[in-house]
Parts: sequence; C-alpha cells; structure tokens
Amino acid sequence: MMISKKRYLLLLLFALLIFDSCSRHYRHPDLPSNRKVSEYSSDHMKLFNRPYSELLSGDDLPVEGLRSAIEQNLLFLGRISQNQTFQYGSLDYSALEISKSMRLFLSILDRINNTDELVAELERSFYIFGSVANHEEQVMLTGYYEPIFKGSLKKSAEHNVPVYGLPDDHRVLQLERFRKSLRYRTIVYRLLDEKLTPYHTREEIMEKGVLNGKAEVLAWMTDPIDLFFLQVQGSGILVLPSGERLKISYAGSNGMPYSSIGKLLVVEGKQLLEETSMGSIRKYLNDHPEELKRVLYHNKSYTFFNMEKSAGHPRGSLNVPLTPLRSIAMDVTVFPKSALGYLVADRPSFDAKMAYQGSKPFARFVVAQDTGGAIKGPGRVDLFWGNGLLAEKSAGIMRTFGKLYFLIAKKEVLKGIN
Repeated sequence: MMISKKRYLLLLLFALLIFDSCSRHYRHPDLPSNRKVSEYSSDHMKLFNRPYSELLSGDDLPVEGLRSAIEQNLLFLGRISQNQTFQYGSLDYSALEISKSMRLFLSILDRINNTDELVAELERSFYIFGSVANHEEQVMLTGYYEPIFKGSLKKSAEHNVPVYGLPDDHRVLQLERFRKSLRYRTIVYRLLDEKLTPYHTREEIMEKGVLNGKAEVLAWMTDPIDLFFLQVQGSGILVLPSGERLKISYAGSNGMPYSSIGKLLVVEGKQLLEETSMGSIRKYLNDHPEELKRVLYHNKSYTFFNMEKSAGHPRGSLNVPLTPLRSIAMDVTVFPKSALGYLVADRPSFDAKMAYQGSKPFARFVVAQDTGGAIKGPGRVDLFWGNGLLAEKSAGIMRTFGKLYFLIAKKEVLKGIN
C-alpha cells in the first residue's frame, strides 16, 4: 500500500516528537543543560548533567561521622567573613551560601534514609562537579593517619631527635595581597642582610644547628625516621615515658617543595613501585643506615609543630578536628576549602591478624578539611584514616585511582533558604 507524501511527512513529524519527548524525559528536567555544563565548568571542575544515580551509589559508613564532619565545616565557615567566596567550577559561592548548602544537605539526611530517594532529592537541589584529572577523569587516592611514637620532654641518650616549634625568623608572604589569582599561594622566607631568602632546608636544619636559639624544642624523639613520618603525616601523638600522651599538630613548614623518598628509591631501582609503602621505606632505611641521611635529605621540606595535651583527633588546615574516613586533604588552590565531596575508589582490606587481603571498592561522602605538601593539582586526594594499627597499615599501603565529585546546592534553591 502506497503512503502519500503528506501522510509520510506527518508520520515522520509524529515520530520525531515522540523521540524528542522520550529524550527530554530521559535527560531529567532537574539536570543542567549542555549550555550550563559548558558555562559552569572550569579547568579543574566539570559540571555533570548525567543522572545522579550513575554517580552516587550510597554510602558505606554510618552517617553519624558525616554529620559530625559537616558540623565542623560549619564552625569553620562561621568564623570567616560571610562574603568570602569559593569557586565551584566557574561559579562563586560565598561562605554564607556554602553554610546554607551544608545545612540543606543535613536536613535531607535527617528526613531521608533511602538511597534512591536521597539521590533524587540531591538531583533536584544540588549541582555535582567532578574533578577534571588525568587517567580518564580519575584522581590518585592515597591515605594518611595520626601516628603514635615514643617521645620525651627531656633530651637523653635515647631521646635525641628534636621536634621544633615554629622558628622566630620564619616568615610567610601571602601572594594574594599582590595578585588575586594567587589566592592561597604563599612564599616562606627569612631575612638575611635585609633581603628575602629561602628558608633553611631539612639538611641545614638537621646537620648545622641553624635553629639553635631561634626555635623552641617541643619534645625529643628516638628515631629520625619517626620524625620524618610524623612530618609527612602532619600531626601525631607522642607517648612520654610516664605514659602521658601529647598531641603534636602542624604549625608550618620551611616552604621547600615536597619530594617523595619512596619515588627516589623506585627510580634508583631499590624498591618496586607496587611494593613501596611507609613500612617498606622504613625497613630499607633500617637495613641501609649508611643511606639514611642521603635519602631523608632528598626531601628538603621540613615541618614545624605545635604541642597540646587536649584529646580528640588532629586538626586539619581548617583548624577543625578531622573525622576518620570522612576528612580528605586536597589542593586548595584548585578545589574549594570545606567542600562536600563524594569519593568512589578501592580501599585496602585486612584479616583479623592484619594480613593484607587485597582491595575492596567503597563509595562515601567526604569533606575537604585539610591540605598537604604532596597533594598538588586536581588529580590528588588524601584520605584521613585516624590512628591505630589499622589506620597505619591502611594509610601506608593505599595508592589507587578513583572518582571525586563535589556537591553544592543550586543558586536558585539557596535563594529560598533563610
């Protein structure tokens, strides 16, 4: 049976309308348009308009820790100017707007405990940005923890490695004062003959006594390798001979670039990349004491500390306590401080005897509450594990690739929140 040209055109138009209707339904009316994706994305953060169910798959941890971490973020945001802005893609959000977004997220958590409903509500009210990084938009994920070492308040034959506080001649220049595009970037220096001079290196500090009379010795440790790992982690606990525990927290650094001694050993053919961990590095240095100084001094970066007796978890760069398995460290020059994130990756797994059993996938909400000398660029993130043997082993072995997303309430949603 022949179909008339007019009827054929009507059928074709009807089919196109049906296809367009299905297409628009599939795209979800609450998702950003392609134009918004292009307009709102930046060099470091890409706005997503795929169904959120393809990105968010639930949370593998109890929600109490997440609530606590977000409450700490709100404390930070409440202490700074409410007009201070943070960039999500190309969008500027004020501290006040981010606080409202965090409280909105908490209210959603309080009334919804079903993953599908949670994802649907987030799709209606929040944008999701992803880290634009190498390895097919995956970030390299490592771990850090709060180490526990032996220490003393008095120098002795056993305790002879000094833990320094911030030196009197330590200066920090905030480059944002000269150029707004250099926000969060700094230069650490000292004055020498009234001229700005780079601060002392690790080797100069440990070999030449350049801090004598300039920096307080807060405590004494037994092993320079322990001090090195304490500095890499940024905080820790010292157990005194009496059994008393002291908190050691980050106070500043000498401003020198961080150089990985694990990478050095791999490049020199002394360790395999897949086998390198804090434990393997320690073993190598203990087995080859003649190489100890050369390897440690390869990393010119040096960390100074504060000391306190208070309990609780260490504080990150926001000056709020970190939450184990929820707090992450990122590069604050490319990602917004205090951001609510979502992390999808693999984690180390151990049996009851702490023998490594391979890796297992996980997905959870996280909060950006810290930074670190080795955490640079959009392709790096560090997960805080807490303290204890499991934290030490997990952080020491974690090196994997994963996905990192950021959630922030839509501007039009925030306008309706007091």
